[in-house]
Formats: sequence, C-alpha cells, structure tokens
Amino acid sequence: MQTIAVPYDFSPYAEAALDFAVQLSQKTKAKIKLIHVIEYPLASTFNVTGEVEADEQMDKIFTLELIKKANEKIKSVLQSYEGKAEVHEIILMGNAYNGITAQIEELNADLIIMGTKGATGLKELLVGSNTEKIVRNAHCPVLAIHKKGDITTIQDVVFATDLDETHHKVLKAFNDFRNLLNAKLHLVWVDTPYNSVNEDLGKERLEAIAQKNQLKNYKVHIAKAFKPEEGILSFSWQIKANLIGMSTHSHKGLVHLFVGSVAEDVVNHATIPVWTCSIK
Repeated sequence: MQTIAVPYDFSPYAEAALDFAVQLSQKTKAKIKLIHVIEYPLASTFNVTGEVEADEQMDKIFTLELIKKANEKIKSVLQSYEGKAEVHEIILMGNAYNGITAQIEELNADLIIMGTKGATGLKELLVGSNTEKIVRNAHCPVLAIHKKGDITTIQDVVFATDLDETHHKVLKAFNDFRNLLNAKLHLVWVDTPYNSVNEDLGKERLEAIAQKNQLKNYKVHIAKAFKPEEGILSFSWQIKANLIGMSTHSHKGLVHLFVGSVAEDVVNHATIPVWTCSIK
C-alpha cells in the first residue's frame, strides 16, 4: 500500500477517517493525500493553485477568502499530525463528489478512507451521501469510518460472501487488509427466505472458499435474516466485530434505483468501519 486518499471536510467524521489513515500509515508507510473541496456554486472543480476565473470582482474576493481560510485550517490539521505520518494536502474548488473522484483516479490510490454519518429514510433513498456514491463507483477499496477508534483494538472482522467465485478477488484484497490488522476473519453467508441453503452445505461451500483463498485464522458462519444487510449487521453485532468487509456490484442508473446495494445499506447503517470493493 503506497497511497491512501482521505476526503476531508473538517467534520468529526472526516477527522475520524484521517486519524485511522494515520494509524494505518504507521503500519504500511503509505503516503496520505488529504483532499479538501471548497464547494462554491459558481465554480467547476479546479485546483486552487491555478488561476481563478470569475465574472465579478466580489466573486474573486470571496473566492480568494475561501481559499485562504481553507489553507489555514488544513495547515493546522497537518501540524497536528506532524511526525506521525506523511500527509499532503490537495485543495480544490467546485463539486465535492466530482473533485474527490477525479483526484482519486489521478492519484491511483490504493485505498480511500472516508468519514460518514450514514443516511436513513427518505434522505437515503433520494440523496444518499458522497461516501455512498464513492463506494458505488470507486476503482479501489473504500473504508467508511463513523467515529474515531484505535486500530490496535480491531480483533474480529467479518467478510460477507454470496458463496460464488465472483467475490474471490475482493476477498483476497480484504484478506491482505485484515492481515495488516492481525485480526481474526469471520466468513459469513446470510440465509434469507429468498436465497436459502442447507446450513451444512453452506458451511461446506464457505470452507471451500476459505481453502481456495488459502485463508488462515478464520471461522465460517451461516446467519439467518429477512434481508442480507440485516443479517450482516446483526451477525457483526452478535460477535462484537470491529470491522465489516464486503464486495459491491457497483450498480448504476435505473438498476441501482430498483435493485439497490447491500454494501451501501451496510455502510449507511453500521456503527463500525466498513471496507468495500467493487467486484468489477
């Protein structure tokens, strides 16, 4: 792991994400790229080290003030982590989601760590969050963080699987990540009324997946629930897991609207970190 991207908006959730990134960097020596986007409705996303184009003088003055204040606040953040990790700031202006995703692709990040407060009800259905959209579209793993925590306390991690081979590459990537944490892996499949299997057969298939991926320090489980996301969250709570890992199909457009995403639902409702990666 060489580069960790951390979108940052000065919220407690973003602070928690940066804190986790610093702790992970101390294990991997990865560089942290702190991405802050100044949201300004009259601007498209651009790097603030370039020229600022605005039609009105007042717009120029206001824009420069926003940039100055953002630089001062970011500098203060960097000073608080000086000597703990190598952190570099990237300050942009424009749409937060567009700016973050463009930078992540340019950086070729190995991992994105994002703070999130989740979403519920109608807001979740119609709006969602930048974290949710990045989980759906990112080309590298995304770790969603809800609150500050000590990385050394992560002892049990859950990986939810569909019992098929489409998840093998994602499982391998997650296994590499959990090995950094030196945590025990709980491989789980959720038995639902719409996708049920004999428990013994299910565990046998999970064991086959574990052997094929040469997993160590693991245990297989079958959880029962009405919906997969409910089963994943409930099982993680029951075993007092510290982190959840899973793949996402990255559905977009109308398919995403009608099918949804189990991974995004888990990110929105979990109270522990959630690691996701697209099977694509």
